[in-house]
Amino acid sequence: MSCKWMSVGGLAALLFSAVLQAQPDQITVENAYVRGLPPSQRNTAAFFSVHNHRGQEVRIVAGDSDAAERLEIHGHQHRNGMMSMQREDAVTAPANGEFVFAPGAYHLMLINLTRPLADGDRVKFTLKTAEGEILAIDAPVISVLKPAPSANTTSSSTMSPTEHTGMH
Repeated sequence: MSCKWMSVGGLAALLFSAVLQAQPDQITVENAYVRGLPPSQRNTAAFFSVHNHRGQEVRIVAGDSDAAERLEIHGHQHRNGMMSMQREDAVTAPANGEFVFAPGAYHLMLINLTRPLADGDRVKFTLKTAEGEILAIDAPVISVLKPAPSANTTSSSTMSPTEHTGMH
């Protein structure tokens, strides 16, 4: 049997990470990124996971961004052997669950980009709940020429039920 001792610094780091874990009634966004496309493209998409730590479902609508004239939630629909995108007014993150925005599925469209987005840039955007809460997200731009990032390699954001700030 082996026994490992943790240094005071290690114990402090462990306690700090426990504090950073999602608190009840929070909504967190993880693994957010925006696809970087050639400069001639006027639209792109953002992908991320929304974790709802609340005991009730939360309806999420698109917010805004300084990088695009408007944001829209889009879903893919399969009809008659064809796949097409369709704008959605909102999506629902289930109680104590997750809603994923992923390539080939639901995603956040950034429409009419206001500036070129190069690999390594950062894009700030917001999501809103139907109740008016705002979640500010800062996501990296990752070139379409690179593989999509794996989980836990990009940004994360947290919103508590009393947070009502956004980008202006």
